[in-house]
Amino acid sequence: MPAIIALIITFFVGLLLRLCRMNEFVAWILACFVMPTFVLFDEFVLPYRGGGASMWPIALVVGSFYGAIISGLGVAIASFYLKRKKGNT
Repeated sequence: MPAIIALIITFFVGLLLRLCRMNEFVAWILACFVMPTFVLFDEFVLPYRGGGASMWPIALVVGSFYGAIISGLGVAIASFYLKRKKGNT
């Protein structure tokens, strides 16, 4: 459940950064850092909740991949909105 919340935050970071007229690439790169930061925070700051081997390297790779896709989606939606808004004025 916390990973889903982190993905939602990733989406909105990309969306809001692009809506603040930031360059698409820069907004996407900055939003991509949300998910890896969450995984590392969960692994090294929060108390350990599991048993057995720690799988944080795999979670970091998979989470970063999904975070990049979701943040790109947020940036794309914001860019589409800005183009439509510019075309209507």
